[in-house]
Amino acid sequence: SALFVSILSHPHTPPLHGDGNNPPADATINVINEFCSDSSIDNLFRIISLLAKVSQLDNTLGEEISRAGSQAILKRLVDRIKEYITIYETSTNEPSEELLDKLMDYLDLTCELYSPMQARGMPFTNEEIERRLPLVYNLGPAVPGGEGGDGEHHDHGTTILISQVTVRQSSQGDVGYVMWPSAIVLSRWLLSNPHHILGKSVLEIGAGCGLVGIAAARLFAQSNCEDKTCVTITDVNDLVIDNIAKNIVLNDVSEVACVAKLDFYEQTGNNESGKWIEGFTFEDRDPVEVILAADIICQPSDAVAAAKTIYDALVPTTGRAYVVCADSEHRFGIEIFQEECERVGLEVTTTNVADMSEDLLSDCHSTSGYVDGMNLTFYEVQKK
Repeated sequence: SALFVSILSHPHTPPLHGDGNNPPADATINVINEFCSDSSIDNLFRIISLLAKVSQLDNTLGEEISRAGSQAILKRLVDRIKEYITIYETSTNEPSEELLDKLMDYLDLTCELYSPMQARGMPFTNEEIERRLPLVYNLGPAVPGGEGGDGEHHDHGTTILISQVTVRQSSQGDVGYVMWPSAIVLSRWLLSNPHHILGKSVLEIGAGCGLVGIAAARLFAQSNCEDKTCVTITDVNDLVIDNIAKNIVLNDVSEVACVAKLDFYEQTGNNESGKWIEGFTFEDRDPVEVILAADIICQPSDAVAAAKTIYDALVPTTGRAYVVCADSEHRFGIEIFQEECERVGLEVTTTNVADMSEDLLSDCHSTSGYVDGMNLTFYEVQKK
């Protein structure tokens, strides 16, 4: 951040000529022409373009740069460019459309970064920076080199970066701001069993930070499948959805992953042939072959709504949902999930995660809400 601010603060822009408030028009136009043709100015705006892209990917660096004083520098630059544009547009000389367009491009680019509401502040503490940096998950199959369901051996290890939402949680609807243990378990299971999703349409519901959907997308990207179907990663909280979109870009899976809004409580639970309602457009979406879900239940009504959502969104007969959740001691409402699934016409098979593989629980200590001895259950759900 100090490097960027030092570059921005370099005195690239020359002062206007003339005296008082009425500089000679020709002299002023000449200064603007020099400004637009100066190679150091082009380099400055290349830096600003880079900074804008970096700040989109790394919110922490963007905030650091703002706190270090970049907004005051950007304000001076915005004011200067606006002044040049005004002079150019009111000049009696024939303005150069090319240079005027260049000034407008400079202004648009600078305004991408400039925010009058962001004032210079104290630098982040180490604790604040650590809390904002992406979590790094070096995920591998639960049994490295284990069979992938097709008789061949697979080793789908991968590294995934996950940024959490840095806004403080204030309600139960904010649980997707942080990572939960079931997401790691389900991601590792997918890496051990890629045949369950490759070549199929995949939907993650209640995705939170999006680890499971991104793990699925990474498998798609690394596979030799000709049909690299997009993994749709969904949540209901708008801040969470924005964060998922950033994590998709951060992990370079934009070609095989996309975000959408899905509210469990908007689904009816009676779409036998399958469809689900997208929350931004309220349009019907096609059913999918695979649904992924991790720690999606916090209260009994969630269990009811999640069961209806799975029923609506799955294709009949061949569709499968793979759900992992902590037991009722840690997730209120999960105790009725299987019953609610069966009530709407779904078949459910359950397995204790610890009985599947101890490796599935690796890295869970780094997540929110995990305690030693926590029991997690794997649900395989089928639409009759």
